[in-house]
Amino acid sequence: MSKKWYKLIFKQMEPIHIGAGNYGVLSETRIFIPGWTMWGALAKRYGGYLGGTEEDFNVSKELFKNISCFFPSFKENEDPLFPTYVDGLFYLGSISEKDFRVEFTDTYISTAISPAMQAAKRESLHEIEVILPISKTGMKESNNSLYWSGLLSVSDDESVADSVLHFLKEGLELTLGGESRYGFGRIKLIRKCEITKEELEFWGLDEEGKSIANVYLKNYSEYCNGIFGMGKIEHIIVEADFSIATPKIKESKICLVPGSKANLPGVLERGVYIQT
Repeated sequence: MSKKWYKLIFKQMEPIHIGAGNYGVLSETRIFIPGWTMWGALAKRYGGYLGGTEEDFNVSKELFKNISCFFPSFKENEDPLFPTYVDGLFYLGSISEKDFRVEFTDTYISTAISPAMQAAKRESLHEIEVILPISKTGMKESNNSLYWSGLLSVSDDESVADSVLHFLKEGLELTLGGESRYGFGRIKLIRKCEITKEELEFWGLDEEGKSIANVYLKNYSEYCNGIFGMGKIEHIIVEADFSIATPKIKESKICLVPGSKANLPGVLERGVYIQT
């Protein structure tokens, strides 16, 4: 049976940090939201909504696993800025990664203080790059907050679907990404709508959540032997266990990143096309 697919549109309320790696003291942010990041935020919130037991969270993780990556737009009703590579450089829509970072990212600096010395502790400087909710230089078409759009399939089970869709009501707030202790990561759901087969294909998916071959990827794609025309490969952490002091990697994959062009089939799970 075909899945029912919904587009979710969130408005960014606070700066967001989506960890992409560290360069010296700088923690860089991605400039789109991976599916596993949104999956984690939704599953955590819905698990609490169900009752907060371990079983509730396990159910929640399964219900939200067929979710895409999320990409920005400048208006609620605009198509998102989908990723591509042009001459080896990453673009969101017609905006290069460099220009997007100039307009929409900033750096927060923190350090630990030595009470005895009343000065910063050695080697404690930490810089956190974040995506801002609004352009810092006044880009003409981005006077409003950034919006983030992505797709989610909802169970065909009527009682489950009713519960999930009631949970996904306008005004739902999530906290996603890292550094939430600084107040980062708050987004608000402003619209959900069931989408047509044609719009699903626009996102590179069929009704079963399988990738359409030979298109620019709008999600990560698990890498297997083969040739891809252009793009980039990345080792990603899809899930980690944060219940312990030192987080433990539960699942990681070698993937083609969004914006690459590939002819690799796969089924969408947590923003990654899993090879079948």
